[in-house]
Amino acid sequence: MLSPEVWTQVRRLHAEGLSIKQIARVEQLAPNTVRRLVRSPQPPRYRRPPRPSLAEPFAERILALLQVEPSLTAVEIARRTRWPASTSLLRAHVARLRPRVPAPAVLQEARVPEAVVEPVSLEPGWVDCGLWWPQGELEVGAGQTRRCPVLVMVAGHSRHVAARLLPTARFSDVWIAHHQVLQQWGVLPHTLHWNLAGIQDPWPLAGWSTYIAQAELNEATVTAHSTSRLDSARRHLNKAFRPEPAGVRADEFAAALHAWADGANSSEGRQEKADLLWAYERRAMARNPRSPQALDPATILRRRDTPDDRGQLSISGNTYQVGPWGTHRRLTIDLTDTTVTIRSSGYHAGGFHILTYSRSWAQNILLREPLHHVVVDHLSGVHREVEGP
Repeated sequence: MLSPEVWTQVRRLHAEGLSIKQIARVEQLAPNTVRRLVRSPQPPRYRRPPRPSLAEPFAERILALLQVEPSLTAVEIARRTRWPASTSLLRAHVARLRPRVPAPAVLQEARVPEAVVEPVSLEPGWVDCGLWWPQGELEVGAGQTRRCPVLVMVAGHSRHVAARLLPTARFSDVWIAHHQVLQQWGVLPHTLHWNLAGIQDPWPLAGWSTYIAQAELNEATVTAHSTSRLDSARRHLNKAFRPEPAGVRADEFAAALHAWADGANSSEGRQEKADLLWAYERRAMARNPRSPQALDPATILRRRDTPDDRGQLSISGNTYQVGPWGTHRRLTIDLTDTTVTIRSSGYHAGGFHILTYSRSWAQNILLREPLHHVVVDHLSGVHREVEGP
């Protein structure tokens, strides 16, 4: 491509009275090129020829699939449409197309007011997540009282809310409660907006990939910025739960939270409309392959550790006693908000050991009395209950 300097020089020489052939001889250009430069009112510049988008031929097919089944993932759409490019490109294209999917007829028939239904551009299926801190302290056992955080998750379109009391603000406890809510819902949002304020040892410091892999959210987008949905839920919680008087147990407060969430989801008596909106939201989410029936709650958070010389394990701020069968062996620990299960992982000490403790929400205490201690013979498979850790 000729430079603007050549265009300027050719037009200057032509203005001085030189002929096309003379200019072509001086500038070593073809006469037709000189004529084109003289006639052009602007210097030449490179223009990339327009090319059709790779995704455009697939748009109608993708829209038809999403209209029938809004919860389809990008991987499944790629399989059904024989997508020829990368999945990341398809995922971005699907995100642009989702707002064009019309609402189901059931919502149109219900005639839900516009103030209740969010604009379609919000892409139903995203969720706000974050912590809310009650004002008062709760009894957590062992004579201790402490402020306990609450995980709040709000569906962006229907404003369906879930609230779970946590023993601590550690990421492990936040993750357990978050996973339990997703199991209860039975669906996976396509986008999770997290507010990280107050979470101890937040996972973004180690990268999002570990969190996404552990939470089985490979088809979800995870961001570290929440929206006004979470702030609105916090305001409602502050109005509903004034500073609690001393002596309120954690389990009582958890039950009150459950009742508050049920009332909030009924949308002040408009139960039918709230159910329709939540049903529409769930259709825009992917099915959770691990429903509460398919996943044992004890396996929600699992890690492995080795007891010290005294046969003790430090787990979530407390110490749990393990018998001689587990000393200096690498054991599997399953943690929930209510139980701690410690398992041996080999043929030793007469069989497999399964030690179950009731998890204490108090801190810095030693637990020596398990709920159950089961030994499984590795030859016969017989289970027998034994005493002590």
